[in-house]
Amino acid sequence: MYTVIFADDEEDLRKAIIHKIDWNAIGFEIIGEAENGAEALELVEKLGPDLLLTDIKMPFVSGIELARQAREIRPSMQIAFLSGYDSFAYAQQAIQYNIISYLLKPISAEELTVELRRIKEKLDKRFFEMKNGAVDSGLRDKEHRLALMEFLTPLLMDQDDLSFGRGGGRKALLERKAAELGLKKAPETEVRYLILVTSMEDAEGKNRTEPELLPFVDSILKKYMQYGSICSGGKLISVVSAVGRDAGKYIHILVTEIAQSAERILGLKTRIGVSREFSEIAVGGAAYSEALAAMHYIPAGSAGIQFISDIEPRDVRRFEYIEDTVNTLDQLIKTGSRAELEEFLDELFSRVRNDQNAGTTCELLVIQILSTVYRTVNMSLNNNVPLEILSRFSFLEKGFTQNSIDAVQAKVIGLCRQAQEIISNHRKVSSEILSDKAIQIIDAEYADEMLTLVSLSERLHISSNYLSATIKKNTGETFISLLTKKRMEKAKEYLLCTSFKIQEIAGRCGYSDQHYFSYCFKKYYGKSPNKMRESAAKAEA
Repeated sequence: MYTVIFADDEEDLRKAIIHKIDWNAIGFEIIGEAENGAEALELVEKLGPDLLLTDIKMPFVSGIELARQAREIRPSMQIAFLSGYDSFAYAQQAIQYNIISYLLKPISAEELTVELRRIKEKLDKRFFEMKNGAVDSGLRDKEHRLALMEFLTPLLMDQDDLSFGRGGGRKALLERKAAELGLKKAPETEVRYLILVTSMEDAEGKNRTEPELLPFVDSILKKYMQYGSICSGGKLISVVSAVGRDAGKYIHILVTEIAQSAERILGLKTRIGVSREFSEIAVGGAAYSEALAAMHYIPAGSAGIQFISDIEPRDVRRFEYIEDTVNTLDQLIKTGSRAELEEFLDELFSRVRNDQNAGTTCELLVIQILSTVYRTVNMSLNNNVPLEILSRFSFLEKGFTQNSIDAVQAKVIGLCRQAQEIISNHRKVSSEILSDKAIQIIDAEYADEMLTLVSLSERLHISSNYLSATIKKNTGETFISLLTKKRMEKAKEYLLCTSFKIQEIAGRCGYSDQHYFSYCFKKYYGKSPNKMRESAAKAEA
């Protein structure tokens, strides 16, 4: 059963269509209706439908603008436009916004039923192909996938691949190969690359990330960028590229669609880590480490999208992972529980005690642990705290014996616990500070009609996904609800405490359209601006 939101400003027509069509019989369920574009957008964000059926000519937010904004919120959703003959060419301009069908008005319930059956067939086909890996079977054949694996594996894992040489011509050869494999349009084209690391789990938390899911992910990537994906170590690794600002423009929509589609079509929870942008495929190894680190910030068993730029300062690349043990310790300090951290360190020191050269091994291990603690805390805080922590751990010069290993272990556990707590508290404080900054900007600039989640995230140099989640986590409300609340409170203040005209109040509160302002005001307070002013005047008389 596919869920639908129906938006049309003609109430009689909207109600008639909703009640005359047997939606369930043709595989649909109406979960919401809207009388204008702004209300439809709110419902899309709140309810997450499979299909938005909307008139092209809508009050406040036009059909095309609604389609554009809806794609940023719910890119996995499809849209069907209702339009008259005079709007048909105009409606076709929105083809890049997931438009599945154009329906011409006037249209009867019978005619719409026929069209809806066709839409369902398209949705069925899309779901089937994505679920069963039938997409791109001709283009992305086994030879191509193998070539991608042979090219990307040594590159991303920082293994020496001498086939591309070591000298100055290496970068050019790598870019040429990247173009041959579809990772960029042409060897000479300057692009911005990003790397995504994706893990998919079922409801029980079992990793279901397999090579068979590559066509599923690629079917989404191809809509937005040049791409190439491989499966390695229970993860899907994707390299994407675009020219200029297109990389930053589409990456948020792209990863959101992957997560939404995986949940809706496959029933899987998705963790996606995203690297920073980079300009040369030769440095893909560092970017892969970033994407992997970003994904590990999302606890196993959870779903989420994490951009490394949202959580770690830009100088993260100067660090390298040392050994597998250090990798694990890094992850446990960031996202593990206290019990998991202690269990890992207990096992680590148990191996040291069984080593013939226990003293030397312990010394090397402690050096690695100190390095990891410093690097992990420094990446998260980027201040003097890491040095302050390590200054309390100053007995390396004393040497180690079998008898002192227990004491060393106790100190190491204490050190790692402290680092874990500092990062956890810092993340919480940083999240609260970021949320407070957003609220401060809303309070100061609510009158700016162009103030949006996207514009605010750009000013704060973070992704819109991360800002939205942070605001929701710390306030329990969405950005739109906070902005609307501030505007309505200010509007009420102007209405009751000044003699400003309604149109002037609307402008002072971020609304250029007086009718839309009045609509929002009545929806928020239950009465129109004029009625509220009249009621206040009568109460004072």
